[in-house]
Amino acid sequence: MKKPFFGFIFIALFSASLFCNPADLYQKGAEYQANEDWYGAIEMYQSALKENPSYNLVYQGLAECFYALDEYDQALSFAESARKYKKDDPDLQNLHGFILVGLGKIDEAKALFNQVLKKYPNNPEARFGLAEIEVSQGKLYLASEMYKQNLQRQGENRKALLSLTLVSYEAGNVKQAEDYIKRALKYHGDNPQVHYFAAYLNSLDGRLEEAEGRIYSALKLKEDYDEAYALLASILYAQRRYEEVIKISDMRISKKRDRADAWYLKTLSLRRLERYGEAINAAKVGLSLDADDEIMRCLLEEIAIENLNFEDSFRMELSKYHAERALGFSRRNMTDKALYEYRRTLKIYPYDVESREAYAGILLRLGYPERYLEQMLFIQSIAKSNTRVNDAVEAYEKHLLGSIQSKWRIDPLYLDKAHISIGLFYAMESSNVLHPEAERITQILTSDIFSYNPRLKITSYSDKPVTYREASKKSRTENQDYFGIIRLKENRRDIQIILELYVSRTGSPAKTFTVYRSGNDRFSNGIRRLSSMLNEAMPIVGKLINRYQNEAVIDIGKHDSDFKDLKIAVIRKDRLVIEKEGLGLVFDPSDLLGYFEPSKSEENLSEGILKRNGYYDRMNAGDSVIIFSEETKQKALEDYTDTGQKNSLLLLLLRRIR
Repeated sequence: MKKPFFGFIFIALFSASLFCNPADLYQKGAEYQANEDWYGAIEMYQSALKENPSYNLVYQGLAECFYALDEYDQALSFAESARKYKKDDPDLQNLHGFILVGLGKIDEAKALFNQVLKKYPNNPEARFGLAEIEVSQGKLYLASEMYKQNLQRQGENRKALLSLTLVSYEAGNVKQAEDYIKRALKYHGDNPQVHYFAAYLNSLDGRLEEAEGRIYSALKLKEDYDEAYALLASILYAQRRYEEVIKISDMRISKKRDRADAWYLKTLSLRRLERYGEAINAAKVGLSLDADDEIMRCLLEEIAIENLNFEDSFRMELSKYHAERALGFSRRNMTDKALYEYRRTLKIYPYDVESREAYAGILLRLGYPERYLEQMLFIQSIAKSNTRVNDAVEAYEKHLLGSIQSKWRIDPLYLDKAHISIGLFYAMESSNVLHPEAERITQILTSDIFSYNPRLKITSYSDKPVTYREASKKSRTENQDYFGIIRLKENRRDIQIILELYVSRTGSPAKTFTVYRSGNDRFSNGIRRLSSMLNEAMPIVGKLINRYQNEAVIDIGKHDSDFKDLKIAVIRKDRLVIEKEGLGLVFDPSDLLGYFEPSKSEENLSEGILKRNGYYDRMNAGDSVIIFSEETKQKALEDYTDTGQKNSLLLLLLRRIR
């Protein structure tokens, strides 16, 4: 009986010694890495380092894994450690260079790649690195030439063919992109990633059935190819095959519960099937796994707003997130962010009296007593008033008795300041695998922001995506001045929001607004910035409300402009015309009746003196007023692109090529 017992102890000790062997741990980590299980590989590599802190290959493996996860700071640390042991190793130098490109340290990266090429002129990875630098700087032609150099040396180089496919498509050369992907399929038809990128290309062109076929080919070659399943779910969603999307999402979730993108797509599909309770539950789980997923949160909030009563307790619970953020921003004097969060709070749960009072307080501090009073009156209207609110209403109603609107007997309920109209649409981006329909959510939130801007009349069309032709026809039929189409591109690191604005009358481009944002709150920050850019770019138009002798009042106030270094022209009624192309208004010089010089300005109104143009005074109530300066024309020519931090989707795709 003793021999088997000691034999068991020997086997256990032998197994333990094997498990602690750094070489075996490294080998296991390399297997995980080969299967793109980055976290499993990192765990094994870290265990190997505990056994042997000088294990060079482990440092290199860790650098490669963190690079694959876009964790460039961590990757850099391990790459530098690896190079302490093999400083001149070309593979390590190239890896170090790629990481530096990811960190935006372009000059250092370029020096490393050139150093490798000087010693090894035919090194393909160094050329790939230099090509990636050109892509990061938007020089797609030069990047293509770099990739072609590798292809000339190795005519079947898979990475070069796939890179040229993506770069050619991004540059607008679809035919060339198709040629490259066909060559990749011809030479590397046994590689699942080649089929994946072929499917991706087909989905971008709207060839969903072909894309689906390619994805199934990729999955036959690699059964556990999660990226392929994610793209397949997105393709099926575009084909309105919602039940199948839910099945794939559930399968992905069963293998790894924290796949937030699977929960998001499941929520979308349940919403489309009108299973709203299940959709809310799915979104709640997804958000619990990734609390920073802003688009998931916005989707959950929109489902709640659309389907639950104002008084519903879940809406109250949802609103607390924004209320807490608003309070934090307010305490740090970050007024714009605080206003946005309070407005979102009250959109979700209008009966949050505490938040409404805080929001009203910010409006008052900004010098908008009329808007402050509106919020206090709303609290009274929902029977949740208190002594403080009642006193504020009484005090500011008396205060406003001496206002411009009281002096000129203008009823704010009938004051329509929206003299420019915009139809807001959205278009679907097939490449948005992470958050399909994020464009619709962006369009809804942008429209919400402009609902607080009385100067513009925004009509929201969020029921379905549109083409340019559909949007143009609808906007022209509705007699709107402009129409805008929102697009969105994103990856796990950053987001790009685009608003293409057109003149409704002619269909010609007016202006394109582009915002890039990275880091935390990139979605909400991007939307706010986009809205701000559009507001700043639009011409300021008003109306002459009334006049008495040479005194007059117009519906442009300090909320619309500070009037500094500006002229206010009075134009004959109905004679202002939207420019055929670009942003601007034109009128016949004979319709310039005079000028308005403000003497007092309040939130929505200004009073002042009229100065006629010419011998006769022809200015009357109802005439148009427009603000302009010498810089107005130059401003209209500016490129409305707010870069922030930029790390394009193309770069992320190129880095995924193995």
